[in-house]
Amino acid sequence: MKRSLVIALLIVALVFVLAGIGTVLFFTFDRGGRGFVFDQSLVSATAEESKTLNVEGRVTLKVQDDAGNVSIVGGEGETVEVKIVKTSNALTQARAAEDLKNIRYQIEQDGNVVTLTYDLSRINTRDVDTVDFIITVPNEVIVDVNAGMGEVNVSGTNGNVIIFNDFGDVIVENIEGTVNVETKGGRVDASSINAGDGSIDLSSGFGKVSLEKATGKDIKLYSNSGLLEMNDVRASGDIEMSTDFGDIFFNNGSSNLLTVETKGGKVSLGQLNLRGALTVQNNFGEIELEQAKATSYDLQAGSGSVTVDGAQGKLKATSDFGSIIIKNAENVTVDLDTKSGSVDFEGSLGDGPHNIHSSFGEIHITVPADSALNVDLKTGFGSIESEIPITVTLTDTTKGSQQTGTMNNGGNQLTVETENGSISIEASK
Repeated sequence: MKRSLVIALLIVALVFVLAGIGTVLFFTFDRGGRGFVFDQSLVSATAEESKTLNVEGRVTLKVQDDAGNVSIVGGEGETVEVKIVKTSNALTQARAAEDLKNIRYQIEQDGNVVTLTYDLSRINTRDVDTVDFIITVPNEVIVDVNAGMGEVNVSGTNGNVIIFNDFGDVIVENIEGTVNVETKGGRVDASSINAGDGSIDLSSGFGKVSLEKATGKDIKLYSNSGLLEMNDVRASGDIEMSTDFGDIFFNNGSSNLLTVETKGGKVSLGQLNLRGALTVQNNFGEIELEQAKATSYDLQAGSGSVTVDGAQGKLKATSDFGSIIIKNAENVTVDLDTKSGSVDFEGSLGDGPHNIHSSFGEIHITVPADSALNVDLKTGFGSIESEIPITVTLTDTTKGSQQTGTMNNGGNQLTVETENGSISIEASK
């Protein structure tokens, strides 16, 4: 019985070994019968072809290219000019030249709908044959590209643009129309986009995503792992920026709502004019805002500092581990809380109540000398000092580490507490 079991196990193990050998052979042996491709240099053969298609009015251009670069440029003509570059790779020049003859692609026209297709029929580890499409079209064109492997570049067109790329960079510029771009692996660069009432949606599974000089309704940038960057971008609707791992930068822009999220990286926002709320969540990294105007702020840093230079309205900022610094605030309602770090506030306070708390760190507040506030200041371990006179209200529960009273005859409520650290209040100069 045991002997039969051992034999059976040996047979199963042998099957797995043979399967592994077969897999290695499959992926290392050229399916065209040209031998093993590991550790051998490939040579290539290239041929160029061209075709001209007559069209009238707005064109719809569809491109499916499983392997190769796609370039689309809008022009003033009334024809679609297609340049095709075929490239074959093999171990010898003769074989590459022979394979070049077998590369097939299709160009079809149905009225003003032009379709270009290269379907990759062979699967090799290294010697993938490619077809590049270089296309010049009338600028009034709708573009739909589905690419498998290669760079996609679209510029100078007036019409909606949709691009999907399995693996490769995508570059779009000088577009009048809605833009929707997704690549699973590669960067996305978009510039000079006017989407009008349409949206701009840029996404990368792994790579940087950037947008510059753009307008549209709703704008979204996403990367599973990569930096997000926007400059001079204005949305009539909302803007969302999200990356699982990477920095986020946005400078000079406007929108209704702005939502920013990264699980790990730096967030830097500057020179923004928002008509709604600004929400930032950063699990691991610092948050920096400079002259980012919004109706309200919700800033959450899991592990990192929060710095705001210039704020108005309701300001909520929290950090699990890091300092909070607020400068040049104007009539804000503050809710500041850090579990480990100092808090520095400088500016004017608006409608209350106001709350400032640190579990472990000093709290320093600078406000105008004529600030009228009801104050409740408490520290578990540290001193309490104020340049602005406080009329203290003594109760049976008042302790030396707590001061409750009024500044300038009282007003909005300000509650300040640190469990370990000093509290100081200064009059702004």
